[in-house]
Amino acid sequence: MQTYHIHIRGRVQGVGFRPFVCKLAAQYALNGTVANSTDGLHVLINAGEEQAEKFYRDIISQAPENTVITHHQSEKTGFTHFSGFHIIESMADAEPDLLITPDIAICPTCRAELTQNNSRRISYPFTTCLHCGPRYSIITKIPYDRQNTTMAHINMCDQCSHEYNDIQDRRHFSQTNSCPNCAILMHLYEDSKNEPIKDQSEIINKLVSSLSTGRIAAVKGIGGYLLLCDATNAETIDTLRKRKHRPAKPFAVLYPDIETAEAGLVINEHERTALTGKVAPIVLCPIRENNATKICVDEIAPHLDKLGIMLPYTPLLQLIASRFGKPLIATSANISGSPIIYRDEQALDDLWSVADLILTYDREIVTPQDDSVWQFTPAGQRIILRRSRGMAPDFYPHNLGETTETLLAMGADMKGAFAIQHKDKIYISQYLGDQGDYLSQQSFRKTLEFLLPLFNLKPGIILTDEHPTYYTSSEGKIMAMESSVPHETVQHHKAHFAAVMAENNLLSPSSSVLGFIWDGTGYGEDRQIWGGEVFRYDQGEMERILFLDYFPQLLGDKMSLEPRLSALSMLKDHPKSAALLAHYFSPAEWDYYQKLLSREDNLLTSSMGRLMDGIAALLGICSINTYEGQAAMELEVLARSCNEKTDTCYPLPIRYNRIDWRIMLDEILEDIINKEEKDFIAWKFYKSLVRLIEQASDIFDINALAFSGGVFQNALLTEMITAELSKNKVLYFHRQLSPNDECIALGQLAMYKISRLNVTAYRKMQSEKSSVIL
Repeated sequence: MQTYHIHIRGRVQGVGFRPFVCKLAAQYALNGTVANSTDGLHVLINAGEEQAEKFYRDIISQAPENTVITHHQSEKTGFTHFSGFHIIESMADAEPDLLITPDIAICPTCRAELTQNNSRRISYPFTTCLHCGPRYSIITKIPYDRQNTTMAHINMCDQCSHEYNDIQDRRHFSQTNSCPNCAILMHLYEDSKNEPIKDQSEIINKLVSSLSTGRIAAVKGIGGYLLLCDATNAETIDTLRKRKHRPAKPFAVLYPDIETAEAGLVINEHERTALTGKVAPIVLCPIRENNATKICVDEIAPHLDKLGIMLPYTPLLQLIASRFGKPLIATSANISGSPIIYRDEQALDDLWSVADLILTYDREIVTPQDDSVWQFTPAGQRIILRRSRGMAPDFYPHNLGETTETLLAMGADMKGAFAIQHKDKIYISQYLGDQGDYLSQQSFRKTLEFLLPLFNLKPGIILTDEHPTYYTSSEGKIMAMESSVPHETVQHHKAHFAAVMAENNLLSPSSSVLGFIWDGTGYGEDRQIWGGEVFRYDQGEMERILFLDYFPQLLGDKMSLEPRLSALSMLKDHPKSAALLAHYFSPAEWDYYQKLLSREDNLLTSSMGRLMDGIAALLGICSINTYEGQAAMELEVLARSCNEKTDTCYPLPIRYNRIDWRIMLDEILEDIINKEEKDFIAWKFYKSLVRLIEQASDIFDINALAFSGGVFQNALLTEMITAELSKNKVLYFHRQLSPNDECIALGQLAMYKISRLNVTAYRKMQSEKSSVIL
């Protein structure tokens, strides 16, 4: 008999690993202990060599379903006598080395309990177990134990304690365990002055009754407050839009179950799996022509052919949605584009301008998170549009190896998300909003100030975007100065390219890859505004080899808000400019913008996003965006509606290192003047982009093609690229991250690795040269 020590690292806390080990030890009749620690999970057992090896193999091969094991080892240690097998008090004396379990959507068993007459948790809105419930959003420190969460103040009743200590119960050592006898209490406020309704049995019924009369409710979720209202009531939706100052941006819709959702939407197997899975994100699904659920499609998603839908991912949302019995608008509770509100005090101070009722409860949120958003191409390729609840903060697996110092990558501003690499672990924050907003900057800082101390980390190197006026760049530079650590900048589009390569294990110097990096804006190395770039990665070197020919960038970010300005810039000096565009401007505006265009010191842009905006404006789709990406989204919808899906293209010739879009524009204008169908023009335009990609690949004789940038959130374009090029090209898209700027932080880490790989290779080459000379 010998004592063995098994150490397991990774995502091993908050997944039911200790109860699993305890049950397995009972099957083997082993004595010993299991404990959480700041560096993972530790198991000590008394066993013979053969039995210990088999037990060890079973732990690893049969680990709980939400586990991610990054490292494991078993070794003999000094003999210790154990009596029985026990879960012992967690240890906090080791250097932190963990992955953090994200919030997990309600599991089928807990969902079923909500309506089972023989269940003592029937209609209890906070039921959880080892396999579901809040994790990342409620932890205050590690290791993961109840006293280190915002449920520390709730003492378990005798029945919950019995479950907690019963090795056969699925709530054995479930840190979020509670029931109606030791409940998380709700409070329903009907206006800002009244005392809340506290009768737990009446609160949800009262809320549902109010929703049925057209009222708007703010309800606390896992990561923050959601605004709910009747998705079949056009007047209520209009009220919500006016209160939120959100004239056209689509709302997400919460359905009580997948069957109800399928009555109104076309949901394929990939979308169904996502909706009912552990992340339970918002998923964009095509709208059925005969919408049996009677939702107000035009009011919810104007001019779009898909809805962002979700299923209840908490028991509270399940109870509300089921009792309401119809689809509900479910949108983040925030004010004028600021971050989601998650603190009860702020909700009760600020949400009365949009909500008629507010439902809070006594479990604080530590880390706010919006819902993650996904969509799928018809072939099933996932495109992540927002990475947040259920996905953050872990990033695993990855191919960046280990670091000797802690790296902090600050990301970009438009889609704020930072990344931390410590040794072999990478953490990427949840989506943190547009960093041009002060409240979003506060959210960014708070999340950073939470994650770094959580792992007891201090950055040794800070990486930022090259853009001199980004908040993330200036904040990173200040942090580096204050901490006296090195600070390095990474060009925006190179970070995009490096990110998609990192996700696909392409960073080796032996790789030869062509990167198509198309987005709205990024600060270029020539101080112009890039966005339609093609890079070559070869022998560890990254080079910009092609770009969309420049056109004037008018009034900075204003151009991204007004597609009419992109069209005007593209038609600079064009004889038909006034005839095609003057109706979008007042006479005074027209004169002003003509003067701007005549200046010789205008910034220039190569942005594919702005090119798309300009074409959308020329087609009369959208001249002024009321939300980010509106013109591009509506252009995609128009192209997807085309029945005459031609193989013909507009010309996009490559001249030296530039992509000449002007001949294409002339032919588009000719089609518009000849009253060609607009959906046909839009389809042909996308077809032309696919041909451009193929042409560039053939010219440079590189068949490995990678894609990043916000343009590749476009499901139609992605599907066309895959359908037409995958037979002869090897295509690489993002896997765990969005192609938008949420991936920039990972790209900054990857560029840092590339630079170090090149230094190592250079030193090796110099060493080999020296040895030859000697």
